[in-house]
Amino acid sequence: MPSKRHFKILLAEDDRLICRAYEASLKQEGFEVACAHDGEEALQKLGDFTPDLILLDLIMPNKNGFEFLEAIKPVAKLKKIPIIVLSNLGQDSDVERAKALGAVDYMIKSDSSIQKIVEKAKEYLK
Repeated sequence: MPSKRHFKILLAEDDRLICRAYEASLKQEGFEVACAHDGEEALQKLGDFTPDLILLDLIMPNKNGFEFLEAIKPVAKLKKIPIIVLSNLGQDSDVERAKALGAVDYMIKSDSSIQKIVEKAKEYLK
């Protein structure tokens, strides 16, 4: 029987408590998770960690989520990685901007349980 593919997720979230909660739930589902607590750290992690999916907060120090999206957009190997934005910014303009910069999905954190976020990640990793 072939072994189950081991998916890798980069989680960019500056709130360490939220990050640990997401990370624990994702690992429980068998994902390998790398956490970054700001946009700059997330970019650095991409140097030696190639994720199958990126979960991205927008409001982070050093580089925000929009700046992160702008930074990776021109990089061919990173363009193919689906990015789900997890943010409490719910304005249509924020959603449109994130999607224009390459995000495949946008979830409002306050409206989404951790389980809902894990399910959404699984959808993109089928």
